[in-house]
Amino acid sequence: MESEPVIVEKQPEHLPRTFGRDELNLAEFPSAAISHRLPDGCKELVYQDRIRDQGTGEMVPRKLTITGDATHGLPTPLDDDVIVALMYVTKEANDFTSRVVPFSRMAVVDLLGWSHNGQSLRRLDESLNRWLGVTLRYHNAWWDKSTQSWVSENFHILDNVTLYEQQQARRIKRNTAQGSLPLSTFAWNDVVFRSFQSENLKRLDLSLYFKLSLAPSKRAYRFLDKRFYRGQTLRFDLRDFACEHIGFSRDYTAAKIKEKLQPALDELEAIGFLEPLSREIRYEKVARGEWKIVLVQGKGKTLQLPPVQAETSEPTGLITDLTSRGVNKSAAAELVQRHPAEFIQAKIEMFDWLAEKQDKRVSKNPAGYLVKSIAEDYATIKGFVSKAERQRQQEAKQAKEREADEARRRKHQQDATERKEQKAITAYRATLTPEQLAQHEADAIAQADEEMRRSLDDPGMARFRKTLVHRMTDDHLRTLLQADGTLPPAAE
Repeated sequence: MESEPVIVEKQPEHLPRTFGRDELNLAEFPSAAISHRLPDGCKELVYQDRIRDQGTGEMVPRKLTITGDATHGLPTPLDDDVIVALMYVTKEANDFTSRVVPFSRMAVVDLLGWSHNGQSLRRLDESLNRWLGVTLRYHNAWWDKSTQSWVSENFHILDNVTLYEQQQARRIKRNTAQGSLPLSTFAWNDVVFRSFQSENLKRLDLSLYFKLSLAPSKRAYRFLDKRFYRGQTLRFDLRDFACEHIGFSRDYTAAKIKEKLQPALDELEAIGFLEPLSREIRYEKVARGEWKIVLVQGKGKTLQLPPVQAETSEPTGLITDLTSRGVNKSAAAELVQRHPAEFIQAKIEMFDWLAEKQDKRVSKNPAGYLVKSIAEDYATIKGFVSKAERQRQQEAKQAKEREADEARRRKHQQDATERKEQKAITAYRATLTPEQLAQHEADAIAQADEEMRRSLDDPGMARFRKTLVHRMTDDHLRTLLQADGTLPPAAE
């Protein structure tokens, strides 16, 4: 049995945002949902793919199934961040020599960039309790570094969590005559801890990771940061990359996947982690509905995002947007803490649309409807088109109009060129003697392909023969005039 560590109390201190560690299996597949809110009735997450075993050369089907308990449910992106933070805490506390780790809850809150308040501590406690109930079932998907093989493992990431409230800690200190307050502890599951100790780890730049604001950005960063060791340019099946390694819905079309991925790609390009690529280069079409995505490692020279800051007592723009629509300040602050900014902005936009239409759903209690629409993730109302979608439609319409204008311009230019060529050919014909014209006709027929010559000899085509010969001779004369420079050469 492993002995419990001696807890030496220290006051919560700021953990520097430098390089942490990431367990390679946890970087390969998502350990949590990509969305902060899950659909009703969703009781498990499943990710799967096939990978070539470098030892045998065979394709190995891999699958990860994640389930939560009835009380706390499935993990969300916030819970994923907590695990990243706990790996850093373990590295700093004992360099992965003990799976039982003492920690300061406020120091973890600080590392995560959350506010220094009771609500953040409750969020952390809730996340820790959730991880105790989450079961990960890896089928041929857990890389055992000691045996160099894919194995199946079923486990909870955390086995035990001991949390001390400040009042409890002070009572313990007073009763035991300790000179310091006891720290809380957590214990890693043995499967994960063995992987730590076998050094199945990579460095993770936490100063960059915690600057990312979007869950898909963080997930892509961890996965790609692991995979870029194979080379600076990676190609993945688009659906496999987005659905099985980032966590987007398999119900999405290729176009929807690209739309959902773009904000994450933009954010990773902005910090220099990915090289900016045009859509034509980023996506390679394989077949109808099948695409490859191309990702090139960045040089890290672009402007860094501003550092994550703890919330202050001053209202943020979103809180102001909510309170201006009747939501009380405390409820607005809680919504902003719990939900992504783009999610809240979309709900506000839909609320404003309903209010403008004087819809009865917002007539009785407008602020209450807005709060519930965010908290319960109301479905998009039929007929509502978001500002972003309207802009996309407008841009698509303008692009289509530009393409039509360009097609008309090219057609007009082509018609003018053909008229000019025909005028030159007709003028040249007029200079020929009957004998010279007959020779050109004979040359044109001689140079025609076999199928055309058969058409000329076909009795059924007799009445069209003169027209065909005339066109063939014009084509022959066009080539001659292009050769001597009278006409410009044919466009490629």
